[in-house]
Amino acid sequence: MREVGINVDALPLLDVRQPGANDIIGDRALGGEPLRVAALGRAILDGLRRGGVNGIVKHMPGHGRAMVDSHLDLPVVDADDAALEIDISPFRALNDAPVGMTAHIVYTAWDKERPCSLSPVIIENIIRRRIGFDGLLMSDDLDMKALKGDIPALAAGVVAAGCDLALNCWGRMDEMQGIANTLDDIRPESRARLDRAMAAIDGPPEDRPFAELVAKRDALLALA
Repeated sequence: MREVGINVDALPLLDVRQPGANDIIGDRALGGEPLRVAALGRAILDGLRRGGVNGIVKHMPGHGRAMVDSHLDLPVVDADDAALEIDISPFRALNDAPVGMTAHIVYTAWDKERPCSLSPVIIENIIRRRIGFDGLLMSDDLDMKALKGDIPALAAGVVAAGCDLALNCWGRMDEMQGIANTLDDIRPESRARLDRAMAAIDGPPEDRPFAELVAKRDALLALA
């Protein structure tokens, strides 16, 4: 990725897999045990950074209990605060990650009305304070069907809720223009988080023969 100019990758998922949940997380999850998820997540972040790429921890504060696919509908998680401690523990363990992404999920224990991405209560009280994450926080994709409404208004909503960046993946020109016209310049505190995140990336890796890299990849895949 670094060779082609990409310096951010939307990994690792720190969602703790729960039995019976929707398969949208499924085998994308690093496991169902929080310490294992955190340990593997740390390895992914460190490996990406050494390669010159920032990772993004997602989906804060945890997507592993969702019973529906947030690409298609709005998940509502009714687990109590004590159970949700399991979900947030990998994020707390990796709260020094440079970049994080929110989940489009309603957690009734914390905010009965709004999904996390649009909830200043969850972003401030759970992500910033309880998890202790002070990195660059972006929303999940605004085009996902979990969120309803006008894309520029949703962009303004996630930023007002406390996200530093609004993520819009489809790239429709009218929506991008609408977002640009709706949002103000990036806030100073968000700019500072962005600068810190970019400074956390290691320099470009030393050149290695492509065949050597392919062999390394195949050896690692063989371990699985």
